[in-house]
Amino acid sequence: MGSVLLRRNAIKGYPYAASIEPANYCNLSCPQCPTGRHQIDKKAQNLSYQDFSYVVDALSPYLMYLNLYFQGESFLNKDLPKMIQYANRKKIYTCVSTNGHFLTLDVIEALKQSGLKRLIICLDGANQQSYEKYRVGGDFTKVTEGIKRCVEVGLPVEVQCLLLQSTENEKQEIIRLVKSLGVKKFYFKKAQFYDNYLLPKEDKNRRYVQMSDGSLRTKRKWKNRCFRMWSSVIVDVYGRVLPCCYDKHAAHAYGNMLNQSFYSIWNGDKAAKFREQIRKNRAVISMCTNCTE
Repeated sequence: MGSVLLRRNAIKGYPYAASIEPANYCNLSCPQCPTGRHQIDKKAQNLSYQDFSYVVDALSPYLMYLNLYFQGESFLNKDLPKMIQYANRKKIYTCVSTNGHFLTLDVIEALKQSGLKRLIICLDGANQQSYEKYRVGGDFTKVTEGIKRCVEVGLPVEVQCLLLQSTENEKQEIIRLVKSLGVKKFYFKKAQFYDNYLLPKEDKNRRYVQMSDGSLRTKRKWKNRCFRMWSSVIVDVYGRVLPCCYDKHAAHAYGNMLNQSFYSIWNGDKAAKFREQIRKNRAVISMCTNCTE
């Protein structure tokens, strides 16, 4: 049976998109983030530049798009600009998402030299009071000043604001603020939730339907398919290959790139069985029940 699953779910090529995790820890304690909630059993760790380059080399023959983030604040890894530069030399489009607390003049200059193609900075509030309701431990002024500096030197800045109970009534104020910082690309994003804390009051701002028992269910019905299983991959700070960004606890790891070949992992039994479960009954996979894809 295993060989049948393997043949059915085998893939001749590599994924064209990937996320590689530079750091698995964070300086903030955001209440709807597994890292911020301290729900993941892990030791704070940075991915070494050597391991990063090894992973990129293995994926680069087909890789076109690379996110340099997953469960932590990427700029806590001092090698991040060097990592971006390495991927850029491989002709890979690079993207980083950050909470914006480490955008010093030196870091910004290094980013400018790295060839970074997309920089997403999260600004979830119009002032310190609303911002810190979600970005616990954060400094609103430090983030806005960092955004302004990035814009001034011509970095490819995008500002993202999560739709929360603390931000949904500040939309116009946030838009005016972002424009005053010189940002050209800005968007609101519906947030992922694990409980009702800061859940938006307006239904249009939610991904979820609230059930009679208080639990949350995604509005979109789950279909027994997922394009990401065949097109992209996550590699965490330990080198583990995960099916997608919703596998926060690495419950469905296919293998480890630091001691196995990627192709053997990508087309191995664990990957084949997971893809088969997606085809048969995706709803029984708990992480999929919080996904809107």
